[in-house]
Amino acid sequence: MNNICIVGDVFVDVTLKKDETPLKMRLGGIIHAARALWAMNIPYSIGYFAPEYLDSHISEFLSHFNCTSILKLGKVSNCPNIMLIEEVKEMGDQGYEFLLRNNIDIEYNILEMQRLKKFENIFFISGSYDLFKICKLLPKGCKKHLDLANNACDYSITEGQIFWETLFISTSSKAFMDFYLKKPFEIISFFSIFKGITRRLVFKENRGGSRAIDFTSKEIFSIPSQTQKIVHSVGVGDVFDVSYISLSGKYSMVDALYYSSWIACEYAKTTFPDDFRKMTSRALKIESSELIALHGCSLSWEERENCHIYIAGPDFDHINTSKIDLVEKNLLYHNFVPHRPVKENGQMEIDACKDRKQQLYANDMLLLNKCNLLIAVLLYNDPGTLIEIGLAAARNIPTLVYDPYRIAKNCMLTELPNLVSSDLDEIISEVFCIYGKLKQQ
Repeated sequence: MNNICIVGDVFVDVTLKKDETPLKMRLGGIIHAARALWAMNIPYSIGYFAPEYLDSHISEFLSHFNCTSILKLGKVSNCPNIMLIEEVKEMGDQGYEFLLRNNIDIEYNILEMQRLKKFENIFFISGSYDLFKICKLLPKGCKKHLDLANNACDYSITEGQIFWETLFISTSSKAFMDFYLKKPFEIISFFSIFKGITRRLVFKENRGGSRAIDFTSKEIFSIPSQTQKIVHSVGVGDVFDVSYISLSGKYSMVDALYYSSWIACEYAKTTFPDDFRKMTSRALKIESSELIALHGCSLSWEERENCHIYIAGPDFDHINTSKIDLVEKNLLYHNFVPHRPVKENGQMEIDACKDRKQQLYANDMLLLNKCNLLIAVLLYNDPGTLIEIGLAAARNIPTLVYDPYRIAKNCMLTELPNLVSSDLDEIISEVFCIYGKLKQQ
């Protein structure tokens, strides 16, 4: 596919410094998708919206990334197009903050917008611009693809005025969550919303893989994710999207999605473009059948509701429990069901009698037996936490130890659990892998 244009906003992504992660700035927005096509050695064009101060940076950057043509579709004012990113790996909510987004004003360049008519495929990443204003200018033969991104707050752009070749939507988008909260959730009912307005829908489920439907053939596909150690997840969804669009003319839908999953994984593993390009080239040389045989992690959004996770730790009112709070918050973000025994069953009083201790113990054991996994948060060598680790392992309950302060030294503690890690991202990924395998069994 050599006639594709990426349309949307260009931002300056600012990753806020957190723990050992240094502050990092780089061009974002649709530039992530541009990096993917460059890495795949596919010619492309860009149609963008940004403030004037970014124009020279965008032009200089894209000149090194084989961009065929650059169209500035609109000038942004009253807004710096800066995106603050609190959490870069999407262990949980990434805390995106689009500075001054409510003040944004766009002066559209109609002549540049008219130039979009020459493209066979246009990939839109929804944003603050008027999508209808552009689509009205496009010929009927143009194949339009859209990522219904996080900043699209409703389904108004899918109400039949435009027919999309491909629609992408993710579990992190407000459009999906608005539907999901109207339980009970059924994937077929969710897909049916988009019938008649798109040929293909791709539903991205983060580390749990993706599901897709071809409304023409009525086939539904499930594609696993590659849950390898990552450096960042910003723009990874856009890389997945544009990789699929560019490969869908050459491969079957399933094969194109498998390749896209691998390319997105490679993007998440580095922030160095040359390394990403090298790894992408290697992935594309592998036969699709070999990639499929490697499997991955498939764990649907609704299946995660059945994964109950016991959080062991000194979750007491006189302790700083922010690390435990973070584990719970991130598990909830991915739709798992965390349990905090001290919060659910009560905190033991200093002068608790024998009957009270027995009651708390029995209730905690009932809760542990109900759970599919245990995550221990090792804030210090708390006896209760250490005993719960041993009990869970003895009962063949998968056991993970989050050791943020790297205090686990004893060989019984380091070797008994399935995983001991100071990296919460690694813990969250392992939850997906372990429960995904349990579901397969």
